[in-house]
Amino acid sequence: MIKKYEEQVYAAVTGKVIGVYLGRPFEGWSKEKIAERWGKTAPAGAPGPIVRYVHADCGVPLIVPDDDISGTFIFIRALSDSGKFAHTPADFFGDTWLNYLWEKRTILWWGGMGNSTEHTAYLRLKHGVKSPRSGSIELNSREVAEQIGAQIFIDAFGMVAPGRPELAAKLAKMAASVSHDGEAVYAAMAVAAMVSAAFVEKDIFKVMDAGVSVIPADSLIARLHREVREWSAADGSWETTYDRIREKYGYHIFGGNCHVVPNHAVMVMAWAHGGGDFFKTMSIVASAGWDTDCNAANVGSVSALVAGLEHLNDGFDFRSPFADRIFLPNASGSGAVTDCLQVAAEISAIGRKIMGMPEAEPPKGGAYHHFSMPGSLHGYMAESGGAAVDNYRSQLRIRAGAGAARVFTPCGFDARKDNSPYAAIAAPWLYNGMTVIVSGVCCDDSGTGMTFRPAVKVAAGLSAADRETVTAPWRRLRSGEKFEIEWRLNTGERAITDFGFELESAAGCGVLIDSVRIGGRVQLHYPDCPLPLESGVCIGLGQDDVPGWITNADWLRTGFSNDVSDRILYVGKDDAPGVMVTGNRSWTDCAFSCELRIHCADRAGVLLRYQGMRRYYALLFLRDRMQLIRNFYGETVLAERPFPTEPNRLYRVDFKICGTALSAAVDSVTLLTADDGELTCGGAGIMVDTGLAGFRAVDIAADVRPVL
Repeated sequence: MIKKYEEQVYAAVTGKVIGVYLGRPFEGWSKEKIAERWGKTAPAGAPGPIVRYVHADCGVPLIVPDDDISGTFIFIRALSDSGKFAHTPADFFGDTWLNYLWEKRTILWWGGMGNSTEHTAYLRLKHGVKSPRSGSIELNSREVAEQIGAQIFIDAFGMVAPGRPELAAKLAKMAASVSHDGEAVYAAMAVAAMVSAAFVEKDIFKVMDAGVSVIPADSLIARLHREVREWSAADGSWETTYDRIREKYGYHIFGGNCHVVPNHAVMVMAWAHGGGDFFKTMSIVASAGWDTDCNAANVGSVSALVAGLEHLNDGFDFRSPFADRIFLPNASGSGAVTDCLQVAAEISAIGRKIMGMPEAEPPKGGAYHHFSMPGSLHGYMAESGGAAVDNYRSQLRIRAGAGAARVFTPCGFDARKDNSPYAAIAAPWLYNGMTVIVSGVCCDDSGTGMTFRPAVKVAAGLSAADRETVTAPWRRLRSGEKFEIEWRLNTGERAITDFGFELESAAGCGVLIDSVRIGGRVQLHYPDCPLPLESGVCIGLGQDDVPGWITNADWLRTGFSNDVSDRILYVGKDDAPGVMVTGNRSWTDCAFSCELRIHCADRAGVLLRYQGMRRYYALLFLRDRMQLIRNFYGETVLAERPFPTEPNRLYRVDFKICGTALSAAVDSVTLLTADDGELTCGGAGIMVDTGLAGFRAVDIAADVRPVL
């Protein structure tokens, strides 16, 4: 049994994210440029120039989508999605990529064939090459296949095999080989093994021994491990070791965009010179330059496990500036706006399955936000009123001065414009009609009492500035009073972007939030279409999003000149299946109704229990028939019948699923039914395959269960 397994996974996840946010603003900078920019401001005796977050100095946000985070915490789903966990076959890891990736939209750096290793591998998969051949040197060349990506995506495979480095390395090899080969895979295996070992071994040098033990002794990665450790033991400073690394393993020798070898050597240097001290190790790896976010992320997950959760803020408060917030843009939309504790819970649940451990008891009876780990905040940050938030005895503590204060956490669409090349694609975790239950206690010491209420922000337009606030009624609270507020959301068709609390008092106040629970039934009604565009407008999506919906469409446009209603939204996909969906894996039974028009498409229709591009049910209209299909890594026709689809006719379509029963009606006549239990939850929307189809007058009703 692994001691404090969930807490250790949470520490590893948090350490990984700290590393990304620390190194992201100056990714690719040289050691000298970093020293020139921040060396003079670092305190005397600091391990290196980087001793804090420097995003503000660079004029960029701290919290951004990043492939180091999203790849790590999305690709681990292969183990649970397969249902086979440690026995997941190698080719399924490639299927997982095809399920969660939208080309040029989600997770990866889409740099093109032969330029981006991951994009190259994706194109191989897209064209029918199975993993691991998709990432092979044979197809992609050694230099392309040995870039850094396999290493940066791999930490979670160590987290699900705690104390078992060999198993972690085995899983890591299959995951890494989707896109990489050779020394890149060895580096990934070593990192995963180190993460695994660090659950039970707190001597960083023994942890590094475990990493090297799972790869060939004559591999370059193993040799540089031994050599860099020898240099580190002999050198008086990490800068001296770095100079040796640059001379023997630098970018001038190992080419491409970002080769794994120089960066892995820098990581070994940081671990060796850091000696298990989290702050010192993170300062060294970030100050060394090259691929600073990737290197700091891998070093962060291992070092956080070695140091322990309680030591992550030694030297600098790394945690509260981002309050655990994570963005994981992916093609399913589920879990895209999340936090370190929820991601850790998903990973540890997989790990318990793999390790044969009993399931963990859900904290606070399965609350969505429960603050059960020391320092956890679930993304809540103060926005006004001089409020401060922290974690006090597994509760969210909010303290504010006289007047009004607001505290929020994101839950959906966010139209950020920053320096990140990664799109902000997310399905919300809150929708109109759902119920939120907030439990807590007033801890006001002023004696005057306070008023308190839950609140949400909703999208009033496409811009992040277009936000309105919807609130529950005020609740008057006295000091020491326990409360439970149940609130059914009434936001209409507007997408919910943030959830939080508003407080008011005459002399300062405080409140402890013990838990936030969600449930109920989603009720969405769009009398026209879900996108506030003027008639006849046609846009290419690029990096934009539709509030409350996610899409991989090439084009969106409103009505044509002959449309009876100009409030129809057309979704276009040039040469593949395109979707526009909402909802997530908390949706179970669902009914989706709309008016659907096929303008020009090979096939189009409605989706239910959508979990990505290879996991959904669909009602599809072809030119001469209609079908109910299940896509589960390949399409299976569950039912079909002749149906001569008329182009540009507006059909009323009703598609619903209850338990395992699917039924589809057209113009109020039930035409197809089927029974299938493969998929139990997921979102809803429409699909168009190679062409253009429009929809309007949408009604959605979905039961909700909280799931990760």
